[in-house]
Amino acid sequence: MIDSKTGKRIIVLIDKDSGPYIRVSTWNDADALEDLLSDKYDVLYEMKTPEEFREDGGKEYYFGNVADPEKLQKILDEIIL
Repeated sequence: MIDSKTGKRIIVLIDKDSGPYIRVSTWNDADALEDLLSDKYDVLYEMKTPEEFREDGGKEYYFGNVADPEKLQKILDEIIL
């Protein structure tokens, strides 16, 4: 998946406490991603809105410590918006 604002590939990051997570810069990307994660891939997540993303409606998605970051990245790489 490519972030429409930055033009960069969305990559899975690791938080030492929360596990794998991703950052999406805009509301449109976030909305489309949520639909796909829930409906097509059946992936559970917790969503947060960092202060720097509030203006454009971006989000962070946390998948928990049991999530496999490599599988998550493969899913993200399949997504074309």
